[in-house]
Amino acid sequence: MARYVYINNFEQKGKLAISRAVFDSLVANALTYVNGISKSAKRMAKDQKVRLNRPVISNIVRGIVHIWVAIDVRKEANLREVLADIRNEIESSLLIATETIPFDVQIKVESLI
Repeated sequence: MARYVYINNFEQKGKLAISRAVFDSLVANALTYVNGISKSAKRMAKDQKVRLNRPVISNIVRGIVHIWVAIDVRKEANLREVLADIRNEIESSLLIATETIPFDVQIKVESLI
């Protein structure tokens, strides 16, 4: 498993590498913008529909960044909307920060609460 993704360098003036920790930070930051998400596995406010089940995991395999997010969702929440909101925030954050790096986002619903 690679620890860095190298960005294409067309000017040949050096290499720029982005580590897994950067992708973890980008995803964690993106999740703060999702409406109704709680980053605490222990406490949720009444208006929150989703909570993280465990920390975000990212791996780099053959130049592709694979990101796994495990969540718990309240039964009354619209699951499709929740998953779409989370995926859109993560994807837009990664596209803005690392325009040319391929990535794969997997969201797993661990439980309905």
